[in-house]
Amino acid sequence: MSRINKMKIFSIIILLMLSISCGPGRESSGPPGVEQPTPTANVPAQEQTPVGFDISKVTPETKPTPIVRGAWKDYDGPTVTISVWMYPQDEDSLKAYKDAFEEKHPNIKIKYVVYPEDNYQTKINTALQAHKPPDVAVMENKAWMKAGKVVDLTPYYKQWGIFVNDFAQGGVARFTLEKGPSQGIFGVGDFLGGNIIVYNKDMFDEARVSYPPADKSLTWPQYAEICKKVAKPDPNPTKRIYGCSVPPWGFGIWQKWLFGPNGKRALGNMNSPEMIEAWNVGTELVREKYAPSGNVLQTLPNGEPDLFTQKRIAMTWTDFTFVKDYKAAGIDFGIAPWPVIRGSESFVDTWTAPWGTFTESEHQHAALTFLKFMATDAQRIRGTVSADPPLSFKVAEQMKWGQGDPLKEQYLQVLKVAAKAQPFVPPLPEGGYNPDDIYNKMTVQGVKDAKPLLDDAAKRTQPLLDKAWQEWEKIGR
Repeated sequence: MSRINKMKIFSIIILLMLSISCGPGRESSGPPGVEQPTPTANVPAQEQTPVGFDISKVTPETKPTPIVRGAWKDYDGPTVTISVWMYPQDEDSLKAYKDAFEEKHPNIKIKYVVYPEDNYQTKINTALQAHKPPDVAVMENKAWMKAGKVVDLTPYYKQWGIFVNDFAQGGVARFTLEKGPSQGIFGVGDFLGGNIIVYNKDMFDEARVSYPPADKSLTWPQYAEICKKVAKPDPNPTKRIYGCSVPPWGFGIWQKWLFGPNGKRALGNMNSPEMIEAWNVGTELVREKYAPSGNVLQTLPNGEPDLFTQKRIAMTWTDFTFVKDYKAAGIDFGIAPWPVIRGSESFVDTWTAPWGTFTESEHQHAALTFLKFMATDAQRIRGTVSADPPLSFKVAEQMKWGQGDPLKEQYLQVLKVAAKAQPFVPPLPEGGYNPDDIYNKMTVQGVKDAKPLLDDAAKRTQPLLDKAWQEWEKIGR
């Protein structure tokens, strides 16, 4: 999942219908070996291919018989080419995976196929409807798992000698269902991405303010207090130094705050006193120009990360892939977890690419061999090729990921402390909680009390949430 869209966690899909998942994908010609599909110009994504596929009607005949009943054996048959579908991923890592895997398994060739993120799910749905899914794919839609269309890898994990607890739970949540691994493990992840706070040490030193801790999250009131101390307000926006960033998605980035630990209750969570306080405190920072407004950020390609690179903001959100930009700008910076509502555990939103195979995939044994590689060898490759650590904390420790690099060591510390799983929430239709709308009313229109806005949002969201859960439970029956 791409990094900035990862933040738009409420632009979620209608079951089995196309929608944008979580963040802006990049335009890319792709690495060697990647096939770029020919786009259908000027046609809305939902109209390019039919999606009328009732995935809830799954018969026992479509469910797989395990490829291997005893000790695992890698595919050793005739040469085959497996198709691996995705939306844009880290290109250097993809190339390294392909080179290493094909050298180890010369009888299995990899054909990468990269689709734009905004119509990726439609492409998969159409392939499932035609009973011709790819051999391996990023399992972006949990309904595919729920409906029995994705191979449960639980027995293979055991045969491969790996354990789900070795992997960061925030990533594991991307390829498991609402009750976690007990319902099945439908994929493997290769990396752990995370949205964190970075702060400019020089600006903090100049303001004589202590650095944010790496071992726990600040509450929103604590975050706001520091933000005001390190900011340098100025009537001229080009000379203004902001203290921090306050994005609209930040207040509900952990869906537990909005929907409760089981993802089923908006009333009392979405409009809790702690959530109201966070919105009031955070949006005040924007109104008083301690934090940049949406209008300011729209002038920058990457928003807040660009401000940080330009040394115009002292503390902001980012993901670790921007670190090279900050180093190049000569910034001495540190890393901390995301701010939380009062009374919450520390938290950092994390993700991975959930690679899996379908029950009707043509070359399933070869595909499983590739997934074994992704769960084992690829962990170490990823840790040396890209900025992100491997999804497996065990592998990260074995390879001493980040040792000798203070920033990587601090990043890994933050992830180990705060990288918790998101509770599952089924796809919701429009009409409920809309953080952008609330943010606009409080930062542009001048509303200072979030309570009536959040009360209204919770009342509108609860029936939609109840209905979404009812529809979710029907899948696969």
